[in-house]
Amino acid sequence: MTEIRGKKFLVTGGAGFIGSHTVDSLIERGAKVSIIDNLSTGSKENINPKAKFYNLNINSPKIAHIFKKEKPDYIYHFAFEVRVPKTIKNPELIMDSIEGSLSILTNAVHYKIKKIIFASTAFIYGNPKKLPAKESDIPNFISPYACAKYSVENFLEYFYNLYKTPYVILRYATIYGPRQYLGAIPDYIRKLAAGSQADMWGDGNKTRDYVFIEDVVRANMAALSLSNRYTDPVFNIGTGTETTLNSVYQKIAEFLQKQAKPVYHPERAGELNRYYLDPEKARRVLGWKADTKLDEGLAKTIKALS
Repeated sequence: MTEIRGKKFLVTGGAGFIGSHTVDSLIERGAKVSIIDNLSTGSKENINPKAKFYNLNINSPKIAHIFKKEKPDYIYHFAFEVRVPKTIKNPELIMDSIEGSLSILTNAVHYKIKKIIFASTAFIYGNPKKLPAKESDIPNFISPYACAKYSVENFLEYFYNLYKTPYVILRYATIYGPRQYLGAIPDYIRKLAAGSQADMWGDGNKTRDYVFIEDVVRANMAALSLSNRYTDPVFNIGTGTETTLNSVYQKIAEFLQKQAKPVYHPERAGELNRYYLDPEKARRVLGWKADTKLDEGLAKTIKALS
């Protein structure tokens, strides 16, 4: 296990859902953490008071100054445009995330960062022909978001090939949990708790692989200890279990003692129809597996959000 105590970490998107939980875990382990976040989807309430906070876009020219000042040992890169439907309507919105990621990687090379852990996505697999999706599967892009994430994955490989900057790529399934603001599950909880019904596009039979935030944070920590000599540092982070939107909606409604009558709308572009991930490689190489059952995770999430 990599020694975290006393080490310096830079966490982009550290005021967001995944980033803030990761920051808390690092600080609990004695790390010194700096956060870069422009609060476009993050919240000041999520920021750990023991972390340094820079209210900044990752594409800002001031990024180089932060690297020079903080001299981080490690980077967790979460900051990204995550509002997928908006990027489908206007793909140019995603360019800021790509350019900002390149700025982070360029500075990482210059300041000899020990490792970059990048938050990628199962959206890269699109609508796969075979399930569960494996890391070796050929990408199938159905959104600018997926294109951009895969672009950064490729740049990580490029920078490693030229400059030997170590990295780990974590392709997350559908993450849920406390502090989540965007996404279907918090929307379902808010709407049902308020006595209304949530919208769904399609008939609700789309499937997802739901992984709880506490399990994801453990994966983020495990990635630090991966040997820099490991030649294929790409890992699926999911449960390997497939659940329909209708099923998770029904579970939330039952927890809240409400009727489940979602409002169905016609299909929209860029939607994943069916997916779940094969997490075997993460289990075998990182020693990680998801421990939280869906009902347990939903109960914690509902308590926090409603």
